[in-house]
Amino acid sequence: MRKEDLLANLEAVEDSARKLKNEIQQIEGENLYRQSTKIAVRQLCNKWFEEIDPVLARFGVSDETKKKYHDFFSSLLELAIKTSRKATYVKIIGQILSTLRDDLFLIVSKSAGQTVSTAHLAKILENATEEEKDYLNEALGCAGSGFFRASVVLGWSAAVHRMHKTIEKLGFDEFKKKSEEMKNVTEGRFKRFNKSFSVNSLSELEATVFDKDMLWVLEYWGLIDANQHERLSLCFTMRNNSAHPGEAPITEENLASFYSDLKIIVFDNPKFRL
Repeated sequence: MRKEDLLANLEAVEDSARKLKNEIQQIEGENLYRQSTKIAVRQLCNKWFEEIDPVLARFGVSDETKKKYHDFFSSLLELAIKTSRKATYVKIIGQILSTLRDDLFLIVSKSAGQTVSTAHLAKILENATEEEKDYLNEALGCAGSGFFRASVVLGWSAAVHRMHKTIEKLGFDEFKKKSEEMKNVTEGRFKRFNKSFSVNSLSELEATVFDKDMLWVLEYWGLIDANQHERLSLCFTMRNNSAHPGEAPITEENLASFYSDLKIIVFDNPKFRL
């Protein structure tokens, strides 16, 4: 998320909170029963927890301030899932509005923008070839600037390059043989795989064999086991999500898991050593 996007989200939260406060004050009675208003409160809290809270630290917001608003919106959410007093809603929303600009707008506006430490991710370079490091250094640069989706796409490309080079090293004929054997399996884990591949060069492999199919052949070949296959499939899904528009965010935690799996299962794996 860019700094401009975070500021726009903060503006939207402030505007919604102010409107909700005015609306709640005008409702008759001591308790808030109106479902439409309670739903609006929950939507406001969800926006905070899904779009704002996870990125605040990257823009210079302290843990103490982050916790302060986390507690405010947690309390507000708890009110909205039951019947609660109007005065309590008004009090909490008022506390949010009274300090939001001083606490967050100024800090975010003054920040240099989203920067992320990539020191822990850079461990993936330990067993990378020079050619792979070109991809991976660019991928880490994207991560450090907050472009997580681009980082995932480049990181996966580097891992696939290692798998392709390993197949080239072990022999395209052997890859063809394993795929044909697996196609003929009629029971067990591989019984639904109905493809075989005849490739004679790296460029042919890249152009004609989908990554998900390659993973199945690698498992049958014994270069990865079923659990490693599943983890790499999750990495591939993250790559596909990153390469196409969608609502699923890529978080720092996702990125850390992604690079950890690629490092351990591919780049550090003796079976993929070049």
